[in-house]
Amino acid sequence: MHSIRIDPAKCTSCQMCVKVCWEDVIRWDEGAGKPIAMYPEDCVVCGLCEVLCPAGAIEVIPDWQSKRWPRELSRAPNAATIIPS
Repeated sequence: MHSIRIDPAKCTSCQMCVKVCWEDVIRWDEGAGKPIAMYPEDCVVCGLCEVLCPAGAIEVIPDWQSKRWPRELSRAPNAATIIPS
């Protein structure tokens, strides 16, 4: 399962991560006044939360060994393998 680390000490409570997470993985915790990763298993590792966080408080750690990815890719009509350099 993917891991999403949110550093509450760095977080400025701007809620940008909540706004850009179209999978609703990152939710706003009203009690704490900070974001929380509610459903990391639903994360598609788009990286928007991490890249757009102005404070650099979010780190997305993908789990490419998870059994979910081959299953999801097998349902995709078109897929490409991307190998980072």
